[in-house]
Amino acid sequence: MSATEVLWWIFAGIIVITSLGVVFSRSVIHSAIFLIASLAGVGAMYVFLTVEFLALVQFLVYGGAVTVLVLLALMLTRMGAGGNVERANGPQAPIGLIVAGSLAAILVAVSVSTAWPGDTGKTTPILIGTISDRLFVDFGAPFVIASVLLLVALIGAIILARQEDE
Repeated sequence: MSATEVLWWIFAGIIVITSLGVVFSRSVIHSAIFLIASLAGVGAMYVFLTVEFLALVQFLVYGGAVTVLVLLALMLTRMGAGGNVERANGPQAPIGLIVAGSLAAILVAVSVSTAWPGDTGKTTPILIGTISDRLFVDFGAPFVIASVLLLVALIGAIILARQEDE
């Protein structure tokens, strides 16, 4: 077993542990910290697979922006009418556990029974220049429009939250 494989399994264990921390943590802030660690671990897995562009996107977009967005949404929406934090789970929790366990069992069974191909050697590398040309030349305007729309939604959510406080 090579050093890369050992690191792969170490990071896989870290990802599983931090993902469980996201699910089972009682604090939203702790869950967000576990989420950042889990997403950073997935980014490290991309580095091991020598897909540096996806690793960079994983670190920047998911590790940074999505986590901040999730925290902001939770902080703005998790308060009840009296300012008390609402319960996250109710009578639907046992049904959710059954569905999640069934889905996990199906996914494990499918991944174990699938004949995965090895390294075929037929892949051609995609250059980052090609990806950036497609993103910023062909899809530049939709990217800017989506970012402005998200910014307006964020400002609107902050204004609505401040009006409720007053």
